[in-house]
This record gives sequence, C-alpha cells and structure tokens, in this order.
Amino acid sequence: MVYKGCDIGSAKPNKETLRKYPHHLVNFIEPESIFTVSDFYKQSIKLINSIHERKKIPVFVGGTMMYFKSLLNGLDDLPERDNKIRENLEKIRLRKGVKELHLMLIDKDINYAKQVNELDEQRIIRALEVIEITGKSFSSQIGLTSEAALTNRFNVHQYGIFEDNRSLIHSRIEQRLKQIIKSGLLDEVSSLLKKYDISEYHPIRKSVNYKQAIARINNEYDDSEFFDRALFATRQLAKRQTTWMRSWQDLKKYDVSSKHKIKEEVESLSSAL
Repeated sequence: MVYKGCDIGSAKPNKETLRKYPHHLVNFIEPESIFTVSDFYKQSIKLINSIHERKKIPVFVGGTMMYFKSLLNGLDDLPERDNKIRENLEKIRLRKGVKELHLMLIDKDINYAKQVNELDEQRIIRALEVIEITGKSFSSQIGLTSEAALTNRFNVHQYGIFEDNRSLIHSRIEQRLKQIIKSGLLDEVSSLLKKYDISEYHPIRKSVNYKQAIARINNEYDDSEFFDRALFATRQLAKRQTTWMRSWQDLKKYDVSSKHKIKEEVESLSSAL
C-alpha cells in the first residue's frame, strides 16, 4: 500500500475511507522506488515518536508479518541493498531456480540455510547479498539487536484476526480476488507499467496479484490460468500468515465473527490511559 497507483491489486482502502480515517505510509512513494523493511522500520519509529508527542496512540494495521516483526524486535545493523549483486543473483535464479541459490547459501552459511525455506527467495537473496557485501556469514550478523526492540520501550498490545476454518478463508479469498479483477486490476497494472520504469527486480513484480497480472498482460497465460495462479498465490500467502500467527508471541487472537471485540478492547484501553 505504500506505492502510489498500486490501489486495486493491494486492496488499498478507498479515497473516502482514507479521508475519514487518515493513514500513514499509504501512497507514500512512487513505484519506481523500493520500500524496504529498513525503510518501514525507520519511518515507523518517526511516526511513533510524532504520534506520542501529540498524546495519541499509534495503531499499526496490516498483514506483512516480517515488517511487524522488524518493528517489534528491532533491526540488525545490516548493509543497504546492492542492486548489482541482486541482479546477478536474480540471473542465477532465473537460469537455475531458487534451489540453486539455496545451495549457494548452504555453502556460505549452513546455519542460516537450515533456518530458511529452500524456496524463500526473498530471504535467501538477502542473506547472500549481505554475505557478499560483508564477507561474513549472515547468521553471525542477525539476532544481535535488543535495545531497539519496540517491546523494550513501550507497552505493546497485539491483536490478530485468526480464522481456523480453511474453507471459509478460501471462499473469502476467491470472492475478494473476483472483485479485484472486476474492479480493473489488469488496467491498473498496464497503466503502472506504462507510466513508471519499474525494474525487473522490483518487489511489485513479485507481489501477489501484480506478478500474475503482469504475466497475463505479457500473454504468458490466458484469463482462466491468470485467475487460478492469482488465487493459488493468495491462498499460499494466507497460509504463511496463518503460520506466522500461530507462533506469534503475546498475540491475542480473534476469529472473524468476534473481530468487533478488538475494537471494544482497544477503546477500553484508550479510555484507561
């Protein structure tokens, strides 16, 4: 949602909702730029401090677990991304597959390689990138940050809408995807590609809905396969989010039918402060 113009594919709140309930970090940067976890962390800390100065409570909403984890635990002092190194790694991935990159990671840092899924290209590429820049194993450079952890500085309350009924989740995902496509996903993506110079290695090109829409625009498959691939990718994303939430510490979980209780608890918490 941080990227301007990426409205339909990200299911961004509509203009009326954003006017009624102002959001931060929505439509924050142009699609030609890249918004990293580090950017999210730095901007979030600024916002937290600014909101506290106004005697207000910052509320973070979303589903990108890795970003939230970085904010809660703090970030390790790792180098910025290097596009040249990433381009070389992407070429290997395209030529030989992500498993080849995982084999490279095993050779360079077996400890971290054991922790990461062999198909998790984002984390594998980041680890190989850091190793090449620093000359040190990735595992030796992570998990060192504690003082910057949000939980060490503030009282943090965490709530999650968690649904165990997989058939219900799949049904909601399918209906949502149909609406996204009907609302003009392909037109939106086509416009973005014409308006902006979005690099081949930009996260937008790999994100759910946009990746499949770009392939459809390039005639890599027909409408039916486009829908099936986008549906599968969204279901896989939901599955990963569920896995994250199952293991998330200090997270109060609510099912879809009782999500109103989150609102009641937050209001109760706010009135007590």
